[in-house]
Amino acid sequence: AKLYITVGTVKTHVCHILNKLCADDRTQAAVRALRAGLVK
Repeated sequence: AKLYITVGTVKTHVCHILNKLCADDRTQAAVRALRAGLVK
């Protein structure tokens, strides 16, 4: 099954994730998520 979402929706979700992790960019968010044990 495919998930049909717009680019704008993706940008909104990314923005919310960055805010929740207090990150300035995706790389910083990934590092914080790894350190917090949110991803393996």
